[in-house]
Amino acid sequence: MNIEIKNKLSRRNFIRVAGAGGLVLYLESRLGVRSASARTLPRIPDISPIDRFLGDKAPAKFFADSEPERAHAVLWNKASFLSSYNNRIPAPQERVPLVVIGGGISGLTTAYLLRDFKPIVLEQAPNFGGNSKGQSWRGIDYAIGAAYLVKPDEGSDIEKLLQELHLGSKWREKGDGEPFELNGAVKEHFWSGAAQDSGAAQFKKLSSYFQSIWDGEGEPFPEIPVIENEQRSYINKLDSISFRTHLEKVAGGALDPLIEAAMEQYCWSSFGGTLSEISAASGLNFYCAEFGEILALPGGNAAVAERLLTKIAEETTTANLRVNSLVFDVTVTDDGVLVTYRDEKEEIRSIHAKAAVLAIPKFIAGRVLNGIEDDRMTAIRRLRYRSYLVANVLINGSLDKEFYDLYLLGDGKINNQDLVGSVREQKVTDVILGNFASPTSKDTVLTLYRGFPYDGVRAELYIPGSYERFRAEFETQIFDQILPLLKLKKGSVVDIRIARWGHPLPLAATGLIAEGVPDTLRKPFKEKVFFVEQDNWALPAFETAVGEALHFAPLIRKKLQA
Repeated sequence: MNIEIKNKLSRRNFIRVAGAGGLVLYLESRLGVRSASARTLPRIPDISPIDRFLGDKAPAKFFADSEPERAHAVLWNKASFLSSYNNRIPAPQERVPLVVIGGGISGLTTAYLLRDFKPIVLEQAPNFGGNSKGQSWRGIDYAIGAAYLVKPDEGSDIEKLLQELHLGSKWREKGDGEPFELNGAVKEHFWSGAAQDSGAAQFKKLSSYFQSIWDGEGEPFPEIPVIENEQRSYINKLDSISFRTHLEKVAGGALDPLIEAAMEQYCWSSFGGTLSEISAASGLNFYCAEFGEILALPGGNAAVAERLLTKIAEETTTANLRVNSLVFDVTVTDDGVLVTYRDEKEEIRSIHAKAAVLAIPKFIAGRVLNGIEDDRMTAIRRLRYRSYLVANVLINGSLDKEFYDLYLLGDGKINNQDLVGSVREQKVTDVILGNFASPTSKDTVLTLYRGFPYDGVRAELYIPGSYERFRAEFETQIFDQILPLLKLKKGSVVDIRIARWGHPLPLAATGLIAEGVPDTLRKPFKEKVFFVEQDNWALPAFETAVGEALHFAPLIRKKLQA
């Protein structure tokens, strides 16, 4: 069974459009089916996006982006690396139709859609999932990276896809409430204006504006990826100004300080950028979806990645799913593509493919693809990437009152004259109930997000002693602020686990779409190399990643069938 694409896709359509008149997914149910050969294959749990082997106490170290030196040593000094192998790239040991480079949501979705070609998927990390990874504790799967998606309409394409991946019965809706912390107290219903006496009119105006866009009753929803030419000029106009400028125009003046703080910190955690950096098109694309329903899965988006991985293995073989495989050279030849990588045994291997997919960040693609065009390299250099940390707090016992996402707004003010100081003072901005999608659990996982909306922070995250520094900062905020806020005791904490993400967020900066950067980034290379990644549109969203896979899969299929 294959998914047939009958129409182009955008993030909005991917979330909301039902089969008739939009994207048509012909999905066959495979509930309960597992091939006999799959039972003899290597264990999926060992390469799964969800780590279930940590026990009660995990090692005191960064998870996720834990070994960057391995990739840096090769990709940032390829000539020196090759010299240790006598400057020789071996002849291909395998010939296959398709190689997918990158095992995150984009790569896994592409491989899943084209699994009848038995693709080889190469992932440089020890586990698949990319930015969608998770862990498990006492039977609770929780996210250490990307955590949610938007609820699909009943009968829509995304619902069918999630049902096919056996996930439709696992999600849980966020629900109402919008809890937030202000001056040490938990409040609810942020947009009702109950947070403060002044500014009620602005709260009402902006909340009505966001809701009307999402409901399709106001200005058009800015669809990204841009699929309709008639919407391009509208999106270009929005993309040419910042989210802050646009909101001030809608509000009729400067933002209320509390609204400014909430929107600013939303941009920090969702985009790794500031309200003044993010384009209005990207900002509205993200924030208006908050007025729909958010879905949480056990393990966050790692649950989707894990099911994709499992389904690919069932219909191909885990021999094709290769972790610790660092691709460092991609060369187009007359009859295909030569992909060269260092495998888990530190040996160099080459594969000849009819086509290749680069489901990796563009700054990596620029280093591995030989002969890359000047205009594409110029576009790649326009992209910037931001960092964040995630701490999961494992707690004995349950909460008195559950929630999905609790926003920490502090005193409700942002010092825009000292961004770095404000970010360091605030630290964690979001407290998510990591076991929200596992409501019967007797224990609690709090997932804490700390974004860094400025350049240069990666140096701080990777220097010696960085784990100890940030662990101490997390502990101070957890024990002095977050636990008392939720009426939890310090002694109930079993473990704190920290994930480091050095460059997961392509910055959705003002002007990129309007200036045509995505058009240059995503065009195929010599009709044999295809770029499928969320940074095609500099929009760090599950829907962008999957949407690009759905867009390019038919083109790749056509190439492979030629």
